[in-house]
Amino acid sequence: MNDVMIIANPSSGKKKAEEYADKLKQNFLRHDRKAVIKITEKIEDVSRFAVQASEEAYQHLIIIGGDGTVSEAANGLRNQKYRPVIGIVPSGTVNNIAKGLNLPADPEQTIAQMSQFKEKKADAGRVNDRIFLSSVSAGPVPETVWEVSEEQKEKLGQAAYFMEGVKSLRSEETYDMELTIDGKKVDIDLNLILAGVNGSIAGIPNFFDEAKIDDGKLYLFGLKRSTLGQKLTVLQALFFSNKEFNDMQDAAFTVSFKRAVCTVKNKEAFTTVDGDQGPAFPVIIEVLPQYFTFLVPA
Repeated sequence: MNDVMIIANPSSGKKKAEEYADKLKQNFLRHDRKAVIKITEKIEDVSRFAVQASEEAYQHLIIIGGDGTVSEAANGLRNQKYRPVIGIVPSGTVNNIAKGLNLPADPEQTIAQMSQFKEKKADAGRVNDRIFLSSVSAGPVPETVWEVSEEQKEKLGQAAYFMEGVKSLRSEETYDMELTIDGKKVDIDLNLILAGVNGSIAGIPNFFDEAKIDDGKLYLFGLKRSTLGQKLTVLQALFFSNKEFNDMQDAAFTVSFKRAVCTVKNKEAFTTVDGDQGPAFPVIIEVLPQYFTFLVPA
């Protein structure tokens, strides 16, 4: 078995991934561990290197990048019989996957502590044939995520997504949806539908208060057709107190589930998966219990 492979995406975040990779390699060397560094030139390189790490039986695969980079690596491993333990050095804009695993927000701190991290099994989700580690969403709000430019990300960071999301709350567009959640069917009009693996969604650390990374469940949030005032109240509740939000059954809802079939009946629509454009509806969303093993703070 090989020891450590480090995949670094130089285009993520503040573009310091190569510097972080060198620091991480030196940190492993100080603990008598051998690491090789793979620098990506295009997004497809991430999954290619992840497959190589599996086929060559690396013990640990460390990803330096944002949610998109980590998600791409996970999808590279989805059909492999052997999956290395995954470590993440969060260097993207939002880093929801890392937040869900309670990793330090500072990449330097993560690098310094990683040799003392422990292994932890965690759930993943699957939408059609694609793995996700944070969320799947659809509606006018997540569609704005695709429109955030690299310049906005560099200048505003996470605030770029929030600002675009607030703008889209004014939209009266809804999706006429048919949902079958663990066998129960319902027809409903939604401005936003979002399924998450853990509690950290869209930069909100306790979006789903009850979620745990290894509880074998996914969590669904739906924002119904409502006034702008109601939408803003829901947004405020999500940021500051889910307990207040949970009483607002007329405007929004949350539910845990293991398998959901989702169809949009009134238009062609696509999902957003871990921050990037995903498959078109209809989609099947299901949990993959304790599918990956991650390095997390002890």
